[in-house]
Amino acid sequence: MSEFHDLAELMLNREGQSWGNLGYWQSATDYSEAGRALAILLGEAAELDSQSVVFDAGFGCGDQLLLWLTHFHVAEVLGANLSRSQTAYAQNSLTESGHPKAASAIVQGDINDPDVWSAALGENQPSHILALDCAYHFPSRLAFFTLADQHLESAGRLAMTDFILSDHHDRNSFTHRILRWMLKKSHIAETNIVRKDIYLHQLGDAGFKQARLVDISEHVMPGFARYLRETHGASNNGKRLDWSGRVKYVVTGRFLSWAYRRSILRYCVITATKAG
Repeated sequence: MSEFHDLAELMLNREGQSWGNLGYWQSATDYSEAGRALAILLGEAAELDSQSVVFDAGFGCGDQLLLWLTHFHVAEVLGANLSRSQTAYAQNSLTESGHPKAASAIVQGDINDPDVWSAALGENQPSHILALDCAYHFPSRLAFFTLADQHLESAGRLAMTDFILSDHHDRNSFTHRILRWMLKKSHIAETNIVRKDIYLHQLGDAGFKQARLVDISEHVMPGFARYLRETHGASNNGKRLDWSGRVKYVVTGRFLSWAYRRSILRYCVITATKAG
């Protein structure tokens, strides 16, 4: 059975890399570089260090797990990811990179399922929960916030990159009908796309304090769209997406370019601390 979240992004990457996020394009010139840059930005915002125990909610093909271990030198990584193919790929990559303990500490499953958290964490309480460019795809981001608060250690840190709805967007407009259609096609629950004030309120209700949103849209959305427009889905090693992959990513790029130009969606780095 095919998966929406599969291994297609491998074709966008340099040889040996498997980033799957939208990328941070302030100075990046190719997809792998941009994907790594966005992960570093999130790790810095989360204030990862050698004492950090990281639970990665939606780790994709695993490049970010290696980054937490080798760039930020965190003490431990755990995680859960919906895609079976990506999880298997990440486990293999971690093992081949000399991190078999980390490979055994990541599981496949729905991040909104409490049993998946139990399977991944056991008795562990992570100091950090990260969601790199994936929280908008969760069946319920509200449920994710609640589970994150339940499992974080006291004063633990939540850090994400995520979409919010622009304050200028009119929900009664024809543009909003287009947005709703694109969200459905992209497997994104409409209830996950909310304005900044609602997003902050939801974090507070879930048990988080000191929440902060930093808008980085200008270095994410147009850069990703431009890359796909200029390369037509080919990486710098000459690999090219198949037809279904090109449709998926090129359409996504055009949608993000449209949503950015019309100030419909904003892309942010979000951090918050567990209260109590």
